[in-house]
This record gives sequence, C-alpha cells and structure tokens, in this order.
Amino acid sequence: MISHVLILWGVIGAAAAVAVVVHRRRSPEEAPEYQSVLSFVGAAYGLLLGLLVVFAVGHYNDVRHEAQMEATSLVAVFDTVDVYPPETSDHIQHDLVCYMRSIADDDWPSMQRGSQLESPRALTLGDRFRGDLRALPTDGPAQTSAYGRAATLVTDADQSRQRLLFLTAPEIPTALWVVIYVGAFLVFLLLAVHYAARKERLLLVLGAVAVLMTVVVAVLGMLDQPFGIGVRVHPDQMRQAVPCS
Repeated sequence: MISHVLILWGVIGAAAAVAVVVHRRRSPEEAPEYQSVLSFVGAAYGLLLGLLVVFAVGHYNDVRHEAQMEATSLVAVFDTVDVYPPETSDHIQHDLVCYMRSIADDDWPSMQRGSQLESPRALTLGDRFRGDLRALPTDGPAQTSAYGRAATLVTDADQSRQRLLFLTAPEIPTALWVVIYVGAFLVFLLLAVHYAARKERLLLVLGAVAVLMTVVVAVLGMLDQPFGIGVRVHPDQMRQAVPCS
C-alpha cells in the first residue's frame, strides 16, 4: 500500500512539474480551455477507480468469508466426532485444536508476510489430524454417518484454506496500476494547466484532488492485500472457534 502511495505522489509531482513548464512556455495571450478533455478524462478515471474499488472490496470480502467458512467447518468436525467413545474422540479433538491453533498462530502470520504456502507446522499437524480421521471406525449407522460428515467438513475446510492462501496474492494486476498512475498524471496535469491562470483556486483544486487520489489509491492497496496493513483480516474467527481445552 505504501509503495502505491509513494508512486502516486511521484506521478503527481511529475505532473505538477510538467504543468509548470507548459504554463511558462505559453504566451500570455493564449487562453486554451481544457474543459472538454478534462471532463472526459476525469469521468473515465473516476469510473475506473470506482470499478476497481468494487473489485477490491469483493476480494476483501472473499477473504473474510473463506476465513469464517474454514473456522465453521473445523468446529463442526469437533462436534461431529462426539459420537465416538471418549478414548477415540478426545484424541482427534486434541489434534484438531492443535491444528486450528497452528492455522491462527503460524499460517496467518505467514500469509501476512505474503507467503502462499502453508506453514510447515500447520501442514504437519493438518496431516496428522486427517490421518486420525481416516482411521476412525465405522461401527454402526451413527459412526458411519459421522465419518462421512467429518470427511466432507474437512474437505470444505481444506478448500477454504487453499482459497485463503490463493487470495494472499494481490488481485489488481500491475497493468491496471499503471493505468491508475497514468490517469492520475493526466488528470492532475490537465487541472494544473487549466487553473494555472486562476491562482486563487489552483492550490485548493490541486490539493483536494491530490488528497482524494491518495486516499483512493491507499484504500485500493489495502483492500487488494487483505493480510497486509490497514484493513488486515485477522484470524479472529479461528481463534474464537478454538474450543476450550
């Protein structure tokens, strides 16, 4: 997020420098109007930013949804194995709690660092827990039903975990960030040239636009990296879902 804001400020500074050069080379008699092109570029740029914000919000909401689904599925597994005798269910539930805590304590910090790989500890504990489930007995209809339900829930949780790891990567491609910076350059340049002769409004207009662009780009950067700073998604659902042991 910080890098995007710094690039934007660099672009704004470059646009301001170009506007100063254009204004100095323009003769006093010239009074070109940029209203039409400014309206077109501004509207197109505003539409682009609006669509990207909607897209980024969707990405952020997907992360929160998958985090909730993963925690819900694993808690349901904990409850499902209660049909087994304590000597069987206690062991599985203990391994499940260890796995859930590892997701919150190991996997989540790894995703916040940008890794799309499951942490070694969570991977080991997850394999051990799945091995326990595969070894469950199926004596009678209740245990058979519980075995099938637990297997389905673990599959759902694994799919959510993989989607969360996939969603660690930013969704807005570099090409679109380039378009954002080019659009910012053009809008700022046209505004600076257009209001160059009206110095009483120049600083107000350019300051307002610069602040607005900075806020929008910062929000885009944060929403596009939901495990980063700003609007970071925390493993609250998983921590709250871990049963007391």
